[in-house]
Amino acid sequence: MKKYILYLIYSAVILTSCKKLIEVGTPLNQLTTEKVFADTSSATAAISGAYAIFNVSIDPSYNKFLGLYTDELSYTNSATDIVQFNQSKVAPTNQTDFTTWTNFYTAIYRCNDIITQAQESATLPAAYVNQLTSEAKFLRAYAYFYLINLYGHVPLLLTTNVNINAQAAQTDPNTVYQQIISDLKDAQQGLSATYIGSGRVRANKYAAGALLAKVYLFQNDWPDAAAQSTTVINSGLYTPLLPPDTVFLANSTETILSFSTINGFITDAPNLIPTSGLPQYVISTSLLGAFETGDLRKLYWLQSTLVNGMVYYYPYKYHNSTPNTTFPENLMCLRAGEQYLIRAEAETNGAGNGINGAISDLNIIRTRAGLPNYSGATDQSSLLTAILHERRVELFMENSNRFLDLKRSGSINTILSAYKSTWKSTADLLPIPQNEITFDNKLIQNPGY
Repeated sequence: MKKYILYLIYSAVILTSCKKLIEVGTPLNQLTTEKVFADTSSATAAISGAYAIFNVSIDPSYNKFLGLYTDELSYTNSATDIVQFNQSKVAPTNQTDFTTWTNFYTAIYRCNDIITQAQESATLPAAYVNQLTSEAKFLRAYAYFYLINLYGHVPLLLTTNVNINAQAAQTDPNTVYQQIISDLKDAQQGLSATYIGSGRVRANKYAAGALLAKVYLFQNDWPDAAAQSTTVINSGLYTPLLPPDTVFLANSTETILSFSTINGFITDAPNLIPTSGLPQYVISTSLLGAFETGDLRKLYWLQSTLVNGMVYYYPYKYHNSTPNTTFPENLMCLRAGEQYLIRAEAETNGAGNGINGAISDLNIIRTRAGLPNYSGATDQSSLLTAILHERRVELFMENSNRFLDLKRSGSINTILSAYKSTWKSTADLLPIPQNEITFDNKLIQNPGY
């Protein structure tokens, strides 16, 4: 049987520019499939390596760039690829765009390999195979959720067969969403409520439920979104919400799932937190103006520096940019604060406890931020506006939430065309990387590129 490559935990992913997305080269420090799945220790290293991709590779090439792409961040330097994100004019040849696409598919490839080979292993215990497969399905669903929202039509790859993957066509988004939901339901069924190992860095059943709630929200499936978020909130594992200054610590009770770090700081922190001088990535005046007076999130999740008499704010949800074992931080994947906002939106649209429930959930978030209860109009339109505003100041710089919320609310063109003169209506999707189209003639470029 052909041997497919799995990387050791935190090993480098090597992809040359002339390779198709899943044609993974042979890196150093590799294990063949037979050795990886010979025992639980090496198989655990394989699944840990899949988790690591999100902190080590995906977040640094993804999150801050979508902040620039919308109205969360501004860029103060001149690197061409980054300027393109800042102007929302990303070329198909943009290397950062290519890296984002490639890293998501690298994670998917690894998950596919784990699912296939774990189930074929003759030595792993059945319960462990179930655990491993369920986690891999969760991570695969997580990757596809963001891929489909960034690029629209993407190939749905469920195999490690390089020949099939190299000439894969794009799949209808509804089919991809069906696979995401199927994977998450399987993960929810296969995982226990208990976290494996120390910390909350491997998915449990509530992580699957939390992501399902978000997926259902994006599908306008209000009853299921409310039901899933309620199950997570009522588990008692993640509430009550603690003050903002504790949210992003590795031991935060608000954490539903985070991606583990090696030395207590996220990979991208040194790029976001300046040691001196002008920050490269500064909070936009638009986002800065969105915080109400007295909002503790502005106090704890932003930091400022004075340069040439000008005050510049930069993102500070993560405080560590060097090793810190006293107050370590992991990269947040899913947290309870968003679950309250998901349920509030679903309730505003008629699910669960309706308008009263939505206001109650909204006020939980506002109270934690040191703000008074919501006192605006209680009609559906006004309340939805308030919830989306709250999502903006609560979830900024987390997993491109601003970009995704603008798209699904139908307001992306109105808001971003007013914010930046370079915005085009077709920019609601990123370009399929040109390298991918060159080596897979079945791929079709998104409109406007």
